Amino acid sequence: KRYGEQLAVGGVCLKIRRNCVYGLLGPNGAGKSTTLKMITGLLRPTEGQIYFNGKPWKRDALEKIGALIGAPALYGNLTAEENLLVHTRLLGIPGEKIHEVLDTVNLRNTGKKRASQFSMGMKQRLAIAMTLIQDPDLLILDEPTNGIDPKGFESIRKLLIRLNKEERKTILISSHILEELNKV
Repeated sequence: KRYGEQLAVGGVCLKIRRNCVYGLLGPNGAGKSTTLKMITGLLRPTEGQIYFNGKPWKRDALEKIGALIGAPALYGNLTAEENLLVHTRLLGIPGEKIHEVLDTVNLRNTGKKRASQFSMGMKQRLAIAMTLIQDPDLLILDEPTNGIDPKGFESIRKLLIRLNKEERKTILISSHILEELNKV
């Protein structure tokens, strides 16, 4: 990916096997987010090709990709359930999926608490729930534990391990902290 004469990402070749967890490691500014944005279609590569399920990437691949890149897009004045209801309606997904996903991320019992009152870890888990609502095969998370305290980190780590082991999700996580990726 180039921005004018500036090369942001070059020479990247990834082959990601199903049902595995992969870490994309590098310092800030190394091109991790840019790479993830290209995989999700948020940016177009200047050159090269992206394949999904053995075929050149097309927009319909997004039905099988759940992504959290950047700050979670939450409605602070809505509850966890209401935030997910917005997504199910936009995506045409049955609302029954909401409780299942809230159970998965351990946010089922937040009641009427608004997302703006959530801890950073709870917000991240809600954002992950939004990526899971369409039951993706590939989960892409761009530095999902940034700004989270150790307890929140542990909660996210356990969630990702469970998603991979029990729900057979393929997970691609970016981070600039090696120790963080080693624990997933």
